[in-house]
Amino acid sequence: MKVGQANDITVFVQFNQLVAEASDEQSILRLLLDTVDAFIPHVDMAIVYLYDENQKVLRLGAGTGVSVQSLRQLAFKPGESLTGKVFLSKKPYLCLGKHDVKRKMANISPENWKWFREGTYKLDVTSSINVPFLSNGRCLGTFTLNRYSSSIPFHKKDVAIALGLAHQAALAIENVRLHQALAYSDAKETLAQSLHDGGLEHVLTRLEQLVHTPCTIEASVKEDEAIPIIRKRKRLGYLRPRQPLATLSVVDRNILEFAALMLASELEKQYDDYEQGLHRRNCAFQDLLNGDYRSVESLSRAPIYCFVLAGGVSDNIALTRQIETTVQAYFPNGHFSVYEGRYVVLASSCAYIDQLATYLQRHYHLVVGLSRPRMIADVASSYREAVLAAEMKSDAPLVRYQTLGCRRLWPSLDEQTKRDFVIDYLQPLLDLEPDYIATLAALIENGRGARQQTAKQLHIHVNTLYQRVKRIEQVLDISFQNERQWLQLMIAYELYVDGHTETP
Repeated sequence: MKVGQANDITVFVQFNQLVAEASDEQSILRLLLDTVDAFIPHVDMAIVYLYDENQKVLRLGAGTGVSVQSLRQLAFKPGESLTGKVFLSKKPYLCLGKHDVKRKMANISPENWKWFREGTYKLDVTSSINVPFLSNGRCLGTFTLNRYSSSIPFHKKDVAIALGLAHQAALAIENVRLHQALAYSDAKETLAQSLHDGGLEHVLTRLEQLVHTPCTIEASVKEDEAIPIIRKRKRLGYLRPRQPLATLSVVDRNILEFAALMLASELEKQYDDYEQGLHRRNCAFQDLLNGDYRSVESLSRAPIYCFVLAGGVSDNIALTRQIETTVQAYFPNGHFSVYEGRYVVLASSCAYIDQLATYLQRHYHLVVGLSRPRMIADVASSYREAVLAAEMKSDAPLVRYQTLGCRRLWPSLDEQTKRDFVIDYLQPLLDLEPDYIATLAALIENGRGARQQTAKQLHIHVNTLYQRVKRIEQVLDISFQNERQWLQLMIAYELYVDGHTETP
């Protein structure tokens, strides 16, 4: 036996051992691509296509010397191009020249040809080996070796080597898939028993043990971060693993998808019950507004606060329940309901309202409007105050009715009256450069006498600020020292801001 042959046998034995020990398909394919150079020299491209049983097409499994991103767009039908012919016939193809390659690829679809050319960097393949991925008579895909940098074609002995390597890899993949199927079957039985024994929380605990990462049920997440939980075409939430989905194994993803399917039925029951309970509470709040306080007797002995969460009530019942759960964490004895398209909470305290409002804005883009404390008999007034505060244009997560000042009067004014007031007292200033209205805004914020602070905020010299003030007084024909004129100017500015989505 020659030294070279002995080395080949050693490498082949090592390859067989490594693929037999591999625990996933990608590891097997990587071993195959890394090993082929030891047996067949001058391979410029090595590509594995695997058959997708669901879509009935061959897709990229792995590749070297190619643009993987482009080749992932390929979808060969059985019989299409060299890849599809090899898959259908289960026989190897050896192409000895670029014309032979093109002839055997002649029936490739225009779309696949586009992605194939991009994936192979528009290089002309001069010689190609295409062998089937066979395991126990089943064809799992194909293995392709291409040359473009050498005029020497592949040899028949190269085909035999490629067949041997592909066969061992295919056997290993078949074993991995069998192991995965068994693991998946066991996991399904375990999860089904967990749901029967302990409900959703028990399922999530068992799921963490199976996929080795904590999982939670979320109402709303990015689509690529979680598995949707769907029942009768209705989305009930998402099953979200802490570990990124893209890093999970095929088995773990299959287990998560089964868990999501199984949880859908249980969640539907819970959400139906929750929706009915929420409807009863909504009716109770309507009764409160009409003077019937029996449903909240515990809140009738002391002043209560009403706070409204504005920003749009979702028709996603899972999201509503998640928001209520958040509110209850801060106000365990609060009365939560949905009324007139708003989330409404009645509570005997507002001790943690700032923390709650910050959380709700960050996670749900909601703004909290808080009423003054009133007795339950005045709940209708509290509700109106909270609504007005919540719907006041503000970037802040919490708006207190008591801090609105004259802005609480705006809803009682019609739009034409407000527009006319702005025109009469502010329009000449709005006709100037934007720097002037920004200067007025800073003076109102800091106080008209705080010239140094205002100049610093505007990043201008204090003399420049004095010149701007003088110009504003001139165009408006007022004096900032005249209390009545200054008050009218501030009101006109507040009305202007209220009528615009963007403040200066």
